[in-house]
Amino acid sequence: MLKHRSQLRLANFGLILLVIFLSACSDGSSPTEPVSSLTPEGLSTATPDQPTPTPVPAIAAVNGERIPLAWYETEVTRYLIAQEALGTPVEDVAAARETVLNELIEKMLLAQGAVEAGFTVTDADVQAKIDALAAEVDLAAWMAEWGYTDGDLFQSMRLDLLATNQRDRITSAVPTTMEQVELRQVFAYTSTGAQNALASLNSGTPFEDVAYEYDWVAGGYLGWAPRGYLLIPAVEDAAFNLPVGSRSEIIESDIGYHIVLVLDRADRPLSTDALQVLQRQALQNWVAERLAMSTVEILGN
Repeated sequence: MLKHRSQLRLANFGLILLVIFLSACSDGSSPTEPVSSLTPEGLSTATPDQPTPTPVPAIAAVNGERIPLAWYETEVTRYLIAQEALGTPVEDVAAARETVLNELIEKMLLAQGAVEAGFTVTDADVQAKIDALAAEVDLAAWMAEWGYTDGDLFQSMRLDLLATNQRDRITSAVPTTMEQVELRQVFAYTSTGAQNALASLNSGTPFEDVAYEYDWVAGGYLGWAPRGYLLIPAVEDAAFNLPVGSRSEIIESDIGYHIVLVLDRADRPLSTDALQVLQRQALQNWVAERLAMSTVEILGN
């Protein structure tokens, strides 16, 4: 198969009902002013009489914004509980810890992007999100199950709103209509199979007939695809460079051998699956670019 399969990842990045993964070691009180900074209350033990604050231990710092170590450890525990609930208990805890840390860093970058874009979150915004959650679950029991204090939940919801805003800003910029090609392919697992298919095509056998010999269900029909949707770059390059009605030579990939025929080309609305794939790619690209220009310090693990 050349097409991506839609894989939802929290918005996605994947834990059931777990909010942003970031918070401070708070005393349980809620902030009273609109949020203009990512640094949660309580990251420092400073008092008005102390000129030099003592920072709370952190697992990492993203562009100077510290991710508290205690919160990270709690999030690792939540991740393990969530995977157990999904029926996929974690066997490699070290890999799970790395996954949680990477997602924390990604979400911090998204939240920072929202703040830089001028997006703010008020107490009322956060409370509305908490109220919506309370309407779906027994909030006190849910918080106890997942280990949230009132302050943790408030700050987590706040950061969730920030990161979600930036994510939506990125994904909504992906156009819903773009140039696409309609494709059919002959796919063979072996070089011999591909050479036999090419010989049949060269002898005048219709492409569709050959395609059905290799794929008796769909006849190699791939449908419409925009740039960035096909998994194999060489196949995509050929598809967008060939004239309508022409076919490629044999294209070797990691999974086998392809011969593609361009059936048509047009500007068309994206399918739901293609739009999700391109939006996910846009989000991943933004995070990668942001990460490359950011300062991320791993302070402990």
